[in-house]
Amino acid sequence: MFHDPPRMLDRFELVLLFVLATIAVQGLVDVRGSVFAELFAHAITGLALVAAVRASGTRRRWRRAADVLVVVILVISVATVTWRREEGTLAVPPETTWLIAAAITPVLIARRVLQHTVVTLQTIMGSVAAYLQIAVAYAFLFQTIDAFTSSQPFFGKEVSTTVYMYFSLVTISTVGFGDFVAVTSLGRLASGSEAVIGQVFLVTFVALIVSRFAAAMPLGRGARGQAQPDEPEPPRTLQEAMSPTQSEPPPPPDPDRPEHANRPDPSDRPGSGALGGG
Repeated sequence: MFHDPPRMLDRFELVLLFVLATIAVQGLVDVRGSVFAELFAHAITGLALVAAVRASGTRRRWRRAADVLVVVILVISVATVTWRREEGTLAVPPETTWLIAAAITPVLIARRVLQHTVVTLQTIMGSVAAYLQIAVAYAFLFQTIDAFTSSQPFFGKEVSTTVYMYFSLVTISTVGFGDFVAVTSLGRLASGSEAVIGQVFLVTFVALIVSRFAAAMPLGRGARGQAQPDEPEPPRTLQEAMSPTQSEPPPPPDPDRPEHANRPDPSDRPGSGALGGG
């Protein structure tokens, strides 16, 4: 799946920008009642998916499939926003269709980040983008549950769309202010799963970044011994280790290879031993 990398390979700063824009719009603007605002807020999620597919290095046919998926979801979203029932409610909430795009994005980012052998700035940005995108996906999930639960609202009362993003960010960070609480059984299950997934993601990726960075740090002189002449100097600072140009260091030379087998042993030189040289 991950071959024929595009030019935007590991450009996770663009993905992070779209994710932050989605959170800002969804958290500040109540999109209910405005077709343009609703479509604009949801279209940013589609752009995040398109950028994530290219930054993850997927094949060309998968990139085209993602583009088609975003276009199809956009058409369905326009149809669901403009076509209303006689009661004035939406037949299918647009958040349900965009939930697919929002859920695929962190999976693609996480898979690519797991392939990094050296911690770079793009590794950090990709991890942050995937973490925040999980909160975006759960905000869409909460709105979907609220739309299809006719017995009782998600929070027990009608709220603006900004509350869902706020509640999702508070839940994934396990802050839990308590000003908004899920009252339905399905809502509690969804919010609990977001808290667990968010903490597991943090523990997993923080451990990954720390271990990869520790592997790139230089060891003590006593542990390293005398360095090889052609051995590159490992990064000494976090900024140097996170440089986008930092690459995997080459392996040390193998003494069993032919080019090293013919090298003379220093102990065989005249006058080097205890009985040598007179």
